[in-house]
Amino acid sequence: MSVRRVNKDGDWDFGQGLSNYATKGEEVRQNVVTRIKSFKNDWYLDTEAEIDWLNILSNLGNKQQILLDIENTTLATDGVKDLLQLSIDDVTQRSATITLVFTTIYDDEFKEQIGILA
Repeated sequence: MSVRRVNKDGDWDFGQGLSNYATKGEEVRQNVVTRIKSFKNDWYLDTEAEIDWLNILSNLGNKQQILLDIENTTLATDGVKDLLQLSIDDVTQRSATITLVFTTIYDDEFKEQIGILA
């Protein structure tokens, strides 16, 4: 599977032909970030996919559920080999900051910091 690269604003890159497509580990990294940022029920063909951010962020006492959902989403992403580190900070009723380190089947290791705003 190939995915188009996204820029720092989350928009697709265009204009450079095949060089605008992510490859191997970069593709896996981008898929992990996209899946974590995706909200449950956003895709009409699979309403159970992704994370139920609206409900879990509204209950600040369930930090463990948030971590479990992120772990499951990350490890279920094609190409992810292992989740090495996971933490969540700055949790409010509408936002959170996630830091994770994972490896891919291509032996790449990525550290990502992802902001969620519900």
